[in-house]
Amino acid sequence: MTLKQSVFITIPAYNRKTITLACLKTLEENGDLERYQAVVIDDGSIDGTGQAIRAIYPEVTVLEGDGTLWWTGAIVQGMKYACQQGAALIIWLNDDCTPAPDALSQLVEFWQHHPQAIAGAACYDLESNALHATGAQGRKRMAAKPGETIAVDEMSGHCVGIPIAVIKQIGLPDVRHFPHYHGDSMYVLKATRAGFLAYILGDARIAHAGVIKTKLEDFLGAPDAHRSWLQQSNTVFFNKKSFYFLPTQYFYYQQKYGTFVGTLIFFTKIVRWSIRFIQLGSR
Repeated sequence: MTLKQSVFITIPAYNRKTITLACLKTLEENGDLERYQAVVIDDGSIDGTGQAIRAIYPEVTVLEGDGTLWWTGAIVQGMKYACQQGAALIIWLNDDCTPAPDALSQLVEFWQHHPQAIAGAACYDLESNALHATGAQGRKRMAAKPGETIAVDEMSGHCVGIPIAVIKQIGLPDVRHFPHYHGDSMYVLKATRAGFLAYILGDARIAHAGVIKTKLEDFLGAPDAHRSWLQQSNTVFFNKKSFYFLPTQYFYYQQKYGTFVGTLIFFTKIVRWSIRFIQLGSR
């Protein structure tokens, strides 16, 4: 089986046609569209994303969603399709991440030598060139510098290679509990707990456009006199697209630390987040 038949790049997309097309242009320039299969999961975009991809990149497969997939659902749909096509390696790639010319080929080469190991790229800020910590060992955030290959327990899904052996053993990411955030990190954690190894490759580099949102204020939005306190809190704590979506955070701490400790950490976090939310709202 050739690499073209074996390696699938899955790219979730939703209503940011320019960004998605720029991602595909980079893959084309890097030769990745020629070497591997690319699959874009267009989750009900109304900006013409799917139509534009079909017109400009007919070699790219476009799968349609209805707008309710979110990140994890889109990735799962892409992974299912890739598995049906006989994929041996599936690479998650967010469309706001620009791979260096050899980034994906390094992930593929690593997989060829370690066919049961998960491998992710090192993530840099596009503007500042700052290296982001996109992995973790326990509670310690981890980043791989050039020349380093570091082992991690969990990993963000910006650009990650998942061997088919992992999927066969642990299944697909958990859409129900982690519809958007933590669908990636908890899947990698589940894999490492099942005995697989996961690494970040410091020489496989991607550049992330825009802010990697982790702070509460990133999800609060600009002050709006017409939005009530309840509306603001719903945006932060009860919106699936927020990192602080409480059901996701609850299951994250439960699954990572166990029922008792996880529940204790979760409620401690709620207190801290609530205080921060009040402070931001009083400005």
